[in-house]
Amino acid sequence: MLTVGAVLASTPHAVAKPSTEGKETAGQFDQAVSDLEEALKTFKSDPIKEAESVDAAQAAAAVQDRRVEVLQLRSETDTVYANPDGTLTRETAAGPIRMIRDGRWVDVDVDFKAVEGGKVAAKAHPKQLQLAGRGGALPQSIEGAAKAPASEARDLVTLGTGRNRLAVQWKAGLPAPVLDGNVATYKGAVPGGDLIVAATRTGFEQFLRLNRAPENGAPMVLPMTVPDGVTVRQNADGSVSFADARGEERTRMPAPVMWDATVDKKSLEHANTRPVRMQVAQHGNTVELTLTPDTGWLSDPSTRYPVTIDPATDTLDTLFDTFVQGGDTTDQSANTDLKVGWPGDHAGSVKRTARSFLTFRTSNFADSLVSRATLKLWNYHSWSCEKRGWEVWAADPADKNTRWTSQPKLKEKVATSAETRSASCTGAGWVSADVTKLAQTWSSEKADEGSIALKAADESDTYAWKRFHSAEAPDQDQVPTLEVTYNYRPYNGTNLQAGTPFLSQGGIFKVNSTTPTLRFSTVDRNGEDQVTGTYEITDISTNEVVATVNAAPVPANSTSSVKVPAGKLLSGRTYSFRTTSYDGTHYANGWSDPVRFTVDTSWKPTAAEHALGLANLYSDAADVTAATASDDKYASIAATEENTVSVPWDGKNNGIDIKNEQMPNKLSIPGGGTQGTQVGGNVVYTSSGPVDTVVQPTTDGGSRTLNILKDSSAPHDYETGFVIPAGMKAVTHDDGSVSIISEGDDKTDQKPEREPAGFFAAPWAKDANGKDIPTSYKVVGNKLVQHVEFDANSAFPIVIDPSWWSTTKKIFKCSVAIAGFIFGLTPVGTSKRLWTAVRLVKKIGFKKTAQLIQSYAKRRKLTSSHRKLVYVLLGYDGVKKYCKF
Repeated sequence: MLTVGAVLASTPHAVAKPSTEGKETAGQFDQAVSDLEEALKTFKSDPIKEAESVDAAQAAAAVQDRRVEVLQLRSETDTVYANPDGTLTRETAAGPIRMIRDGRWVDVDVDFKAVEGGKVAAKAHPKQLQLAGRGGALPQSIEGAAKAPASEARDLVTLGTGRNRLAVQWKAGLPAPVLDGNVATYKGAVPGGDLIVAATRTGFEQFLRLNRAPENGAPMVLPMTVPDGVTVRQNADGSVSFADARGEERTRMPAPVMWDATVDKKSLEHANTRPVRMQVAQHGNTVELTLTPDTGWLSDPSTRYPVTIDPATDTLDTLFDTFVQGGDTTDQSANTDLKVGWPGDHAGSVKRTARSFLTFRTSNFADSLVSRATLKLWNYHSWSCEKRGWEVWAADPADKNTRWTSQPKLKEKVATSAETRSASCTGAGWVSADVTKLAQTWSSEKADEGSIALKAADESDTYAWKRFHSAEAPDQDQVPTLEVTYNYRPYNGTNLQAGTPFLSQGGIFKVNSTTPTLRFSTVDRNGEDQVTGTYEITDISTNEVVATVNAAPVPANSTSSVKVPAGKLLSGRTYSFRTTSYDGTHYANGWSDPVRFTVDTSWKPTAAEHALGLANLYSDAADVTAATASDDKYASIAATEENTVSVPWDGKNNGIDIKNEQMPNKLSIPGGGTQGTQVGGNVVYTSSGPVDTVVQPTTDGGSRTLNILKDSSAPHDYETGFVIPAGMKAVTHDDGSVSIISEGDDKTDQKPEREPAGFFAAPWAKDANGKDIPTSYKVVGNKLVQHVEFDANSAFPIVIDPSWWSTTKKIFKCSVAIAGFIFGLTPVGTSKRLWTAVRLVKKIGFKKTAQLIQSYAKRRKLTSSHRKLVYVLLGYDGVKKYCKF
């Protein structure tokens, strides 16, 4: 969270001592500096680590010079950070690292715990993995369990719920499992053996561990229940495919295999393995897997016990990784390992050389400007601590049919790394390779996915043998990761929001309607364009697009919004939406990043959330609350580069406190109550009377107060008190806005003595139908009074904006330069024309304003040399300086 000291992070003496003409005493000033220095200590110990939107995260990152996570861009596999230089860094894991539970993100946690009914469940699994608890009579023999009638089968492992539920069964009783992290061991489940289930982040692995040689072999019969419409088939390699009603493979179980206790210490490879024969039969929703391990191998004196039989594994289809190895003929995509190099042994005459293949989702940085990309792998074992090269290749995608004899094509070597880690020497850890060139190719091709291959640089050197954790690794801090730093061209929409009340928790918006309003901020260099926003809505549980909707055109750099048509969304589902735009001539480059929202028609917003929802309904998506913190006095403290805005818990007896080097101020809160509620950085004062009040620190370092008038008994006038420094005055402009400026600043022929100190935006009022209600300001001393014209026939509730205050120095400096450039004024000119420039800067930002001016000059068809002369004469250099262009 952001504390008030954030504004001083880069300039510890950002507050200038006022002159003796000011109203603050030296003692008051010293106390203010002391308070800010104390806040700075808090900021250093408690920096901002995350923010809801890209804009808020970029602002926070710039203020504190450290990266900040963008919550709205979180996904099951992706974590996105805003960097201080304005770029974004996306970390894409090869497997899911988080999931949505009850409308919130939670980290995937595959460790087991006991649950109600004596069962066992993974703590947070994407497919709700559950295991059986203790029950039934233990079998007298392995053969006896295999021959038990189907009626004795009970669910051992279940994945999914409802119609998507899949269960692997066990035809015998079970002891209570012993839990150790992600492993559940049913000790003594069969005579002389243990049944083991290990959770992976993409499914599970099941083993039978025989501690001694069985008397009559170890036949196993595993019934399964599958969803309606699913059919199974056994493949030539012994694996089993599960296909949906359309015949498309949804998942696959690898062919079973068994191994004894012999392990090569240098490679950690099982040195004595055997395939296991398996037959498959299906009867409706029941599938029966019959495994017949080789009894001769099990009874061979050279077989070292314990022996592990690996009969069944299930994985979810997320992204994909696997390895291939000479001599192996089975699918390894469910393995927790990735391997490269040669472990020094052979399968017959075939060297057991290994290569690995990974696929990452790349659509989320498609068509971006990639500046750096790094592949990170957790290297837990190497043959030797001596460094040996391993290579990254661009490759065709691998699939579950990938084997050593049928590998994807390796297209181009893109990186070589000699980084080497191992638990046996320097310790397991991350190794990396620079894949910037490849990521740039994926971006320019707008690829949805990108595939790579890993191989040893010298596949005859055993010292190059390495093992990495795959996407199935239980520890999510060890999952393969693609880290990409990038920036976007001017594009397709920012600040995506779903509402009302346009509130998100952990980056997920929550709505209580199946026809919510979606909106985003349009971005277009040409401020004269009309922009049409397109919204694509996807059900994340099925990954199917449920609606694509075009909004009505809106002016460039304003807010596009659309109401989702009825019949498209269902309560209880989580959706994502992304946006793109069209300005009448050109389409944006691709889609924005998606933002998620959960529909829950049973959700009843609190009174504070309801009031905030009404306030946000008529607010621009681009003007969301800045990142915030709080303390005992202030419910919301927001800091930007120049200002710290603090909104009190008690809005009746305390005002909004604004500190900066321009003009510290304190604004009273019209309609504020004695007890505020902090909702997502906003402070809401609800009452039993006719008026609720919302105060929002704004992203430009100011504040906005909105009142919700519930019925016609509400007052018509609302007062905001403020400070007018000595030598300055409040001036009302033609558009209804009010500026605090120097005496004489409103005269065209007089140079001002100081820069303007602040302004109130023009007031507005909207009724329940979105129609304008007449309203106006008048200045009475040091009070701003908003009068609202409504009567008993007006449509309530009515939302009014009695004070939108900004004192940001940067805005004024940029505006002064722009006013001089556009209107030819020196150095500031009339307050009316200055205010026109101020509104331009506030509306579309510094850089876009400067770019607009550049386009403005170009449209006058000047030659290049003439244009340079115009820039000098009209102050374009000043625009570049003060608008950071």
